[in-house]
Amino acid sequence: MPSTTNLIGLGMPPELSVEVANGTFSTVTSTNAVVATAGGIRTKMAINDVNNTAPTAAELTTSFGSPSSVGTGFVGIVKDADADTNCFVVVSNGTSYYYHKFTKAV
Repeated sequence: MPSTTNLIGLGMPPELSVEVANGTFSTVTSTNAVVATAGGIRTKMAINDVNNTAPTAAELTTSFGSPSSVGTGFVGIVKDADADTNCFVVVSNGTSYYYHKFTKAV
């Protein structure tokens, strides 16, 4: 069984470790943004119509709020226009957003 400070080999922040029992969250986290389980990690997904190749800072702010409001270390997913075409992973450093576009598997 993973310990509360080392959930399946990943570092667990101390403020979340009290929420974990047997590798899964026993309650919803106070931020309701990330849920880690023995099966993986789930984070916030925004459905928003963004530029297909390079979402703008304004589009990402519409998707999640400002970089300062989500904070440093935020990670989210944008599902472009609720379609099965473009998907972006977005991170915040507290000042700006950064993204990476993923390619759909065939």
